[in-house]
This record gives sequence, C-alpha cells and structure tokens, in this order.
Amino acid sequence: MELLNEVGKSNHGGFGYHLRSLKAFIEVEPSTRKYRLSDRGKVLANVLRDFRLITSVNDEYANYVQNLRLGDHAIGVYTTQDFKHKILFSFLKAGLTKGEATLYIVPENKLDSEIGELQRFGINFDYSPREAFTIMSAYDWYLERGKAQAKTIIANWQGLIKEKQKIGFTGVRVAGDVEVFFDHDKTEELLRYEESLGKQLALDLCALCLYDRDRLDTEQFIRAYKCHGHIISKGIAGKTPHQKQPRSARMLT
Repeated sequence: MELLNEVGKSNHGGFGYHLRSLKAFIEVEPSTRKYRLSDRGKVLANVLRDFRLITSVNDEYANYVQNLRLGDHAIGVYTTQDFKHKILFSFLKAGLTKGEATLYIVPENKLDSEIGELQRFGINFDYSPREAFTIMSAYDWYLERGKAQAKTIIANWQGLIKEKQKIGFTGVRVAGDVEVFFDHDKTEELLRYEESLGKQLALDLCALCLYDRDRLDTEQFIRAYKCHGHIISKGIAGKTPHQKQPRSARMLT
C-alpha cells in the first residue's frame, strides 16, 4: 500500500501488473503478512546497486577521489552540500568496488538524512556485503571513544583496520565529516590530530576529511591544508606540494 500511494491509486491496475511480474523476487513474510524481498530479490538488489555505482556521477572530482589509495590522506573542502555529496559518494563507491571496508563518519544530527542521501545514490545498507559499509556518529568515534585526543583516535583506527583485515578486507576507506570538532570547540584538537596523521598515512587506511569552508578561518585552513597529501575543492583536485604554501591554497583562503 505504501508503494501504491507513491505511484498513485489511479494507476492501480498497472501497479498490480508490475508487482505480479516481480513475484520471483518478492515474497510475503508469514508472521506479519508484509511483502519483503526474497533471496533472489536480494541478489537483484545487489546487482542494481552495483550498476548504479558504476554508472554514477563521473567528472574530474569524482575520478580523483575514486583513484585515492590506501595510505592517502585527502582533504575535501566544500561550500555546498551538493559538492560534498559528489566527492563523498564517489569516494565511498570506490571502497565498495575495491574490496575495502568502507566507513562514513557523520554528525549525529545528520545520520538519518545522510542515510537517505546514500540510499538515493545507490548504497543500500541492507544488501551491501556484510561488514563492507558502516555509517556511524562522528561524536561517538572522535569525541566519545577518542576523547578528541589524537593518540586515542589513531589507536582506534589501528584496531579497526586489524579487525577488518582479519575478515578479509584489504584495508579501510573512511570519509570523516569533522564538523563535530567545531560544534564542541575542539578545533585545536582536530588540527593536532590531523598533524599527527601527516600527509601520508602509515596505516592501511585511505582517508577523506570533509571540511565546511565556512567553519575555518584562514590560519586554520592553512594548517589543515598542510596536513593532507591531496586536496579536492571547487576548481582544484590534486596533490598538495611539500614545499611552501601554493597559489591554489592562497586562492582558497
């Protein structure tokens, strides 16, 4: 009935025809009498998900984040949610197709909305390979478990990587929205943590750190920029030089 309400009750006949055509992929749960996907339906859902991942947005920013590898530490700087999602979803997609355990750390107040955006993009939690994709609260990971201390957060990463590699993943690909540090007046702790990680990670970890440009002042931006080996922002996608602050960074500030 929920699906019928979405398509409009005036199209009841057409809806019933398509539902009957999917009978090999849909079954009725005996105790609740509600429809659910059958085992074949779950396989089909996985195929559709993979197809959407392969044919999703394709541009220079998407291509760049998809090609980041284990050991890379990248900063994604956004001013709009559309741009953030473009690079974020392409980054996560790459992890799912490369056999990496993929993790998205998101502000707690955005968990539900971001889950919806991910599902619209084609990442379905119910039918992703077991343990392949996790979305979790930034507060729980960075502040509660990590206490906003670089040493503790990095130790947690090491433990997670070992856990994922033990069950067969090549490493961990994580996208972390760092907004929680700003919300709890932990900006200095964030920058110390980034500086501890450095431009290249000494872990089987590929990290994309997501920064809202409006939350950073010029000095903070320069410090964050210098901690990363790659930058993706509107108009820029590439490696950060090891020498003095480049023209592109000055332009962004």
